[in-house]
Amino acid sequence: MIDKKTKEALREALKTGKVLNLSLGDKSRIRIERRLPFLLIYREEKQDHFKVADLVRTESSYLITNPSTDFNSDIAMLAKELANELAEEYGSVMVLEVWIGKPDSKTFVLKTAKDKAPNTVKAFHKGLELFCQTHQELNVEVEESTIRHPEELPDFLTLKQCQEAGIYLMGLEIPPFFQNKASNEFYFIVFKEFKLAFSNILRKAVYEFIRVQTSFDIQNYQRLGSTMVDEKVWEVDRRLSEIEAKYQFLLLISPTNTMQAKEEFIANQHRKNPKFLYRNLPIDPDRLKEELFRIDIQGIQDPTLSFLYTEKREELEKQITMLKERGTKNFMYSSIRLYSSPGVELHETAKLLLKTLPPDDFEEIEWVDAYDMAKYCSDEITNYRAVYPDLDAKVEVKNDIVGMLVSRGQLYIGSSFKVPKQRIKALINHEVGTHVLTFYNGKMQSFGQMSSGFADYDELQEGLAVLSEYLVGGLTNNRLRTLAARVIAGRAVTEGMTFEETYHTLTSEYNALPEQAFQITARAYQGGGCTKDIIYLRGLIKLIDYLQKGGELEPLYVGKIGFKHIPLIHELRIRDIIKPSPLSPSFLKTDFAQERLKKLKDGLTLPELVN
Repeated sequence: MIDKKTKEALREALKTGKVLNLSLGDKSRIRIERRLPFLLIYREEKQDHFKVADLVRTESSYLITNPSTDFNSDIAMLAKELANELAEEYGSVMVLEVWIGKPDSKTFVLKTAKDKAPNTVKAFHKGLELFCQTHQELNVEVEESTIRHPEELPDFLTLKQCQEAGIYLMGLEIPPFFQNKASNEFYFIVFKEFKLAFSNILRKAVYEFIRVQTSFDIQNYQRLGSTMVDEKVWEVDRRLSEIEAKYQFLLLISPTNTMQAKEEFIANQHRKNPKFLYRNLPIDPDRLKEELFRIDIQGIQDPTLSFLYTEKREELEKQITMLKERGTKNFMYSSIRLYSSPGVELHETAKLLLKTLPPDDFEEIEWVDAYDMAKYCSDEITNYRAVYPDLDAKVEVKNDIVGMLVSRGQLYIGSSFKVPKQRIKALINHEVGTHVLTFYNGKMQSFGQMSSGFADYDELQEGLAVLSEYLVGGLTNNRLRTLAARVIAGRAVTEGMTFEETYHTLTSEYNALPEQAFQITARAYQGGGCTKDIIYLRGLIKLIDYLQKGGELEPLYVGKIGFKHIPLIHELRIRDIIKPSPLSPSFLKTDFAQERLKKLKDGLTLPELVN
């Protein structure tokens, strides 16, 4: 029996719109997050794998109960009462019961009424058919039937009850392709893939029902997803952030003796491979990995968030492995796992740029040193702080790094760094207007990973950073040549060439200046061989393609995200899980940048980006 208190809690939740998450006894549970005209039902049978219920728990409105629950039960009466109240307000309610088919079944069977809610049926059918294209053994059938529940079980709600309550009842039989009963095997990765796809398919179908059959106001199917984030997500996010905070990956793989190594390389007539030294590791890689894999990411029900955090853990594992392998050949192989290697197309593009773009003329160029550059960057940070006072970034000039580097929102500049005066604005917007800005935009979100970076965020980050150089008019021949030369050096590393051979390839075949060639080669061979630098040109190419296909630029500054995360972050925005960003790049507000952005979207090619 469902007690009076439970019924009152349900009525109160419906009245106020508050989240209802109630145990109904005997392993039954109902969750109603909002007053949506939809309810997902699953009667968990004894033979079902325990993970199957996760298909339902992902959604914002569901009821999980046991097989004995039928149309005469208190739980069914409660569901009918709930549906009836929602139908009175919105005109109709969709109730979908899902169950697992027989062990040898290969067919999704969608059970529906004849000529009812055709848009909903079409959306369901289309979504399942698309999924079946990646699993050729599966197919989809639509069955017009009065039996819309498991055949071995009684009705959860009779058709008469549905008519009385304004319910449109559907049933979906799911083939158990993600398990093998005979061998007692469950294919967790296949199931995880289906869970993510099913959530998307379901929401699109329910959206069509709500849009056409009810008066409920909804603008996007992703709004049907949960807007709540449970404690498990915050725990996972916190623990991953704590692990990542124990080391600064880029600093730890950067040599501390680059300038000394360069002097020795010159003294040896560019004929002896330099030896690099590194900072001491502040971690025990093996223990940190153990800690990493004790994090219960599987406990996250939301498939989008589960995907993001699973990927992030894999990336951290690769980074920790690389730190352990620093200075060995294995470092390079792990680097390929993390950043991949230069493909043929990217390599050919790099060669073409180096052959067609002449080097800039350095005669009569005025140079700016590290300390002046630090002042310019500090002034830009002050401007952003006026908009967002929580931005507490600082600029530090250091002797043990080369170039410019942002780590955890702080900007470091090597004391030997110098830059042509014409490149100042470009570099300020590369480092501060992109890297620092996205760190603090991400930091204001509830998720720590938005500032530390979801997996593979670097490529989009560097694409945005180089794009900013173009948008402010500071992308030069030499800059594009440098990005292309980094690809050449990355390819050389993966092909087993030595430091000396790569250096001479850049100077003799591609006319790189000795200083430039050394810096590019040193970055490519840091740690034992690192392909990270190929992501600058690759990221720029991908970003140009994204923008020329109609993609929006400003949402990409929300935090440290990758290209593959763009639709996922868009979904989380719609679900109000990701909040609006406090900062946008100052250069995007200028007519100059907007005109250049329009030209790019209209079809500028890579070589045409330079001034």
